[in-house]
Amino acid sequence: MANKTDLTRRDVAQRSLIAYCGLYCATCPGYTQVPANLAKELKAELKKGKFDTAADFLAKMPGFGAFKHYKQGLELLGTIAKMRCPGCKKGGGGPKCKIRICAKQKKFEGCWQCNQFETCKKFVFLIQGNDVTYLKNLRKIKKSGTAEFIRQKKSGH
Repeated sequence: MANKTDLTRRDVAQRSLIAYCGLYCATCPGYTQVPANLAKELKAELKKGKFDTAADFLAKMPGFGAFKHYKQGLELLGTIAKMRCPGCKKGGGGPKCKIRICAKQKKFEGCWQCNQFETCKKFVFLIQGNDVTYLKNLRKIKKSGTAEFIRQKKSGH
């Protein structure tokens, strides 16, 4: 049976997976590193099998013209293999993230503690990649708290 201190440590660890902006690191490909590991493995297998030679040959065949971009594909795999992030509260993410800087200056655990998050212009760049997931999450956290938010995320809601 876990003691009260252990539960507190576990709670703190779970809460640190909620980024200042409301995104949940535990579901992010950079945090899970699944794509990074798969890309690294695939790149190694392609190299081991000397697939570059096959790609050169296939590029000349009808229907396989895309293989002329094989080197770019390897470069992309290399970039994906580097997608590893411990979460923004543990040193990941962009060092100049305006959202993180603002929340830390205000001594907020997250933007849900700010009365201006609904209209904050610092979120504009997130809309392109995450539609308004961050905003939905911030609203849920503000309404129900971090523990309930984490419980819902773990149960797939």
